[in-house]
Amino acid sequence: MCVWMYVGNMGLNSNLLTTYLPFIEEAGLEESLGSALVSVRSLFSFLTMFGVEYYYRRLSLRKGLFFTGLIGVLSALVFSIGGSAPVYFTGAALGGVGYALGSIYPAALLLNNWFHTHRGLALGISSAGTGLSMMLFGPLFSSVILRYSLKTAFYLHAAIMLVSSFLFLLIIRDRPSDLGMKAFGDGEESVSEKVKEDLRDKAPLTKPLLFLLGLMMLLSGGAGQSFSSHLSVLARSCGYSAAQAAAAVSLFGFFLSTGKLCAGELADRCGMKKCSILLISLFILGCLSVCGMNGTSMFLCLAPSVILGFSASVFNIGPPIWSSDLAPAEDYSRTLRFLQIFYTFGGILFPVIPGIIAEHTGEYKSSYLMFGMMMAVKLVILLYAYHWAAGHERKPASAQD
Repeated sequence: MCVWMYVGNMGLNSNLLTTYLPFIEEAGLEESLGSALVSVRSLFSFLTMFGVEYYYRRLSLRKGLFFTGLIGVLSALVFSIGGSAPVYFTGAALGGVGYALGSIYPAALLLNNWFHTHRGLALGISSAGTGLSMMLFGPLFSSVILRYSLKTAFYLHAAIMLVSSFLFLLIIRDRPSDLGMKAFGDGEESVSEKVKEDLRDKAPLTKPLLFLLGLMMLLSGGAGQSFSSHLSVLARSCGYSAAQAAAAVSLFGFFLSTGKLCAGELADRCGMKKCSILLISLFILGCLSVCGMNGTSMFLCLAPSVILGFSASVFNIGPPIWSSDLAPAEDYSRTLRFLQIFYTFGGILFPVIPGIIAEHTGEYKSSYLMFGMMMAVKLVILLYAYHWAAGHERKPASAQD
């Protein structure tokens, strides 16, 4: 069910907008307004994050996810009305609320309750659902739109979200004890316990370093929430057909899922620092590779999707592990929330920029070069943060006094 949270509440409410975007723009919405849909979605996701803890405190995870699914249904129905920018913006806003309430936060709580060991593997498996949604539903909705209409696709979208809501209500239980069970690995010594012991010796992050990490996540959110939403329009602007663009998005989704599984294992084996260097470097390479897209070669069209899909796992796997590596144990949740807020805020500021660039240049390649430069800055800041954490340990209690 955590996988399905990423497929439904995150994928359908958020990531699948990249499939709808070119068809919405062809229906008469300007390119800059089309890109602004991503910003609106991110804005309402950002605002909702401040209340997500209260939402699930008042409701159980089970009931909260049920109502979150209904918000996704409402989002799709509003999109189906179409016809004007305010209607599309309303649908995007509801999708942003469903995304914030129904994916990362509740999934993390459930995994923490149900898994004592192998939580990292569980996180990788669950977050792979974001790519699965694009791989499975991207071609499906594209074909429905081409064969029937955009309105029909949104009706199908709403039906899937409605079924999803009742699945959450019927299957989800907040804790294993609700079913007379114990958490997976209960009683065993987990790797996370050793990590927590190590983190007790880490010094709290300073305000200047937090500022740099906030900037890092702002750039990360700008690139991470913009590049995937514009893959389809990028391919179309390069001269590829709608079917070819949908194939590129589907392939991206497949390698995104594969990359998340591999990234979790890679981080366990060689550490998140080395894993981050590899994935961010690959992402920069993927941004550079879009320059070869020429409208005729399918290899040059699909190659960026493969590279970007595999390396984009760093956007989901990275923040929880960076928080563990850099912050003391008692600051973990606060640090993770801090990183996620700035990541979401980056998704508000940057997604409209590719549309503005496209209106003046007629192409989206320049935007991907910009994303590559943003990720290069992110890598420099991340390496500095690891260098700082390695050289600073918590002072003894007597020294603090």
